[in-house]
Formats: sequence, structure tokens, C-alpha cells
Amino acid sequence: SVSGRQMGPHQGLWIVLHGTAVLLVVACVFLSAACVGAAEQAPKRPNIVFVVADDLGWNDVGFRNGDKTHTPYMNSLVASGVQLTSYYTFKLCSPSRASILTGRYPWGAGFYDMDEDIRHCTSGFTALPELLKAGGYSTHAIGKWDVGFMQQKCAPTNRGFDSFFGYYTACQADYWYHFAAGNVTVPQSCAQATDFGNDTANAGFSPADAPFVNGTYNRELFSNEAVRIIRAHDTAVPLYLYLAFMNVHEGCGDVLHHTFDTVMGKQAPLATVDLYSRTELDTYKVAGAMITELDYGIGEAVETLQERDMWQNTILVMVSDNGGPLDHATNAPLRGGKRSFWEGGVRVTAFISGGALPEKVRGTEWHGMAHSSDWYKTLVEGVAGCTVPENTGSRAPDGFNLWPHVIDR
Repeated sequence: SVSGRQMGPHQGLWIVLHGTAVLLVVACVFLSAACVGAAEQAPKRPNIVFVVADDLGWNDVGFRNGDKTHTPYMNSLVASGVQLTSYYTFKLCSPSRASILTGRYPWGAGFYDMDEDIRHCTSGFTALPELLKAGGYSTHAIGKWDVGFMQQKCAPTNRGFDSFFGYYTACQADYWYHFAAGNVTVPQSCAQATDFGNDTANAGFSPADAPFVNGTYNRELFSNEAVRIIRAHDTAVPLYLYLAFMNVHEGCGDVLHHTFDTVMGKQAPLATVDLYSRTELDTYKVAGAMITELDYGIGEAVETLQERDMWQNTILVMVSDNGGPLDHATNAPLRGGKRSFWEGGVRVTAFISGGALPEKVRGTEWHGMAHSSDWYKTLVEGVAGCTVPENTGSRAPDGFNLWPHVIDR
């Protein structure tokens, strides 16, 4: 167990008990030197690839459901990695992502819901990629952001990332034509809240109208960008790649303006859907295909790391942002799903893998309590060997460094 955190049997209740509202006072944060010792005196820091799935059900992965879902890459990574069997998050995506970014419980970072307004911003805290960047990492974010974009200071390239290629809101209108749901616009700009411009200087709000973008499944776009970044990466520098796919979230359509009677729903390439020809219900055929596409995306990143001889010095983390929605996901044997505080909404798939993972823990499960806020210290202090400064915001980090507990068994 970890000191200061109760590890009792009522784990789902633990999330709720820590949800008491507090007044969040946003203060200016000054980033101090984060790493101990000069880089040239320390062992080479491992690359970190952090994959976030969207709305993935507990029982929707092949290694749990007897390969009813085709997920060979994830199956392999779990077989050579560590499953976190008691990993908890928030019931919705935006607060859980804010927790990962800041190391605070969602309410501690000021996130309770999915509203897109100027209050949703993590700029009052030193972000995880800022700490890794201070430790010499090259930092890149791809895919879903959803933790503030209505002001420039809230966007990825002002929160510690060298580049961003993705979308700012909870979901895109659909998987092939990539404008924001509801055509959400940014104040003082007529551009859509999707940025495929890969702006490395300032947060850009570029519409998704570049050649070869519209008409391409967004999982492919995000995978292609991950492959491009890995191939162009200077291997003398450690890499932090945040890869947040939209899969398995539904395409949201233009729900804000009620152009569609419903959301665009589940979408996947036909060739992948055809893998599920024996699945009776169309809903689960397409949902299964979306999960397989997620698996393809993870696999392409891993294979490229292997091609560059980077995999042996890489730690890969994969988590879901919340439980699966009950209209197209299965969380059995957990009760409930997305938007609920039952375990099906907050206890989610999570695992650690990679060539840099100690051999003695490969192919094992870790049953200790883990939470989305723990990645802040686990990655910065445990994996990267840096130190989280004393002052990283108006509220001290809530998470723990779980790395010693995961690998020293």
C-alpha cells in the first residue's frame, strides 16, 4: 500500500469521498529546475509514450474477453507488461485528463464537468510535460486535448508541449471530416477548434482543411503523426509522446446547432468492420472495429519505436479516460458505465509496458490502488528520475509516485 491512501475493499467509494468541493485559488506558478543532477551525469532517461483511449469499456479488450475483440498489439503489450487492475479515474473525460496533466484530483484542478469556457484551464499548475521538458525531454501531444482551449495559455503548446496535432474539444464531428462538434469557435477567431497545423510556436486554431486530411480516418492521421515524430526524433534526447485517440468515442455531429437529430455515432473503416462478420449486432460490429483501430494505432507507434531502436529504452502507458458508455461498451463484471460513479464508470483498463520495464515484473498484475493523478509523480520522479518542485501550483499534488511499488516486487 501507499502511505496516506486507504486501500479498502470499497474502491469505487474512494473516488467519491475525495470529491468534496473546495475553493480553487489559482496562483502564478514558476517552474524551477526539475531534475536532479546534470543530464550528462545521469543515465539516459527512458522515452515515455502515454496512450489515452476514449470511452474504452473494461471488458472490450481481447486480453479480457477471450479475444472476442481483435486487439493483438494490446494483448502482446499486456503479456510483456504490468496490468494495473485497480486503476481509477473520473466518470468523464475532461476532468480525468486534467488530473493526468496536473497530478491533482479532478476537482482539485477545478474540473467537474465538460463545459468549454474560460474556467476550464490548467494554467494555475505546472503541467506534467513542463516538468519533463525541464528534464531534457522532447514533448509532443497528438489527438484529443479537452483540458482548456478558450484562451491561448490553456492550449498544449503553452502547457509544455513542443507541438500539438489534434483537436481541442471532447470529440470531432465525425472520424473522417474533422471539424469540432457543433462547429465550436474560438473567441476572436472564426477558425474551428481543431488544429492540424502542428504549430510549434504558439497554440494555433487551424481548420482541418489541409490536403489529405478530410476523408482520412482520424486514427490514421494521429498514427501517421506519431510515426513521423518518432522517425524524426533525435535519439540522444528522451521523448515524451502523449497520444490520445478519439477511439472509441462516438462522432459528435453538429449537436450544438441541432443540424443532426442525433450524434454521428460509431465509425470505423469497412475493412476493419468486416473482421466482426460473426458479431450479430451492428452496434458491436462497429464498436469492435473502433477498438481494433485503436489497437492498430498503438501497434504502429510501437513498431516505429522498434525500427528506430528506441523501444528498449521506452516505457509505454495505456489508460482509458473513463468507463465505456453502456450503449456500445461492456464493462462486465463491473456495474454501470460512463457518467456514473459505479465502478464501470471510474475503474478502467490501464497497463504499463515497454522495453525499459524490468524483466521481473513483465507479464504480471499489480493490484494496488492507482489513480489518474498518480501519473504526475510516477512519470516525473519514478520513470524519468526527476524531482517535482515544491511549488507547482496553489494546491500540492494529490498523486503518489507508484513506480517503486510497481517494479520492486
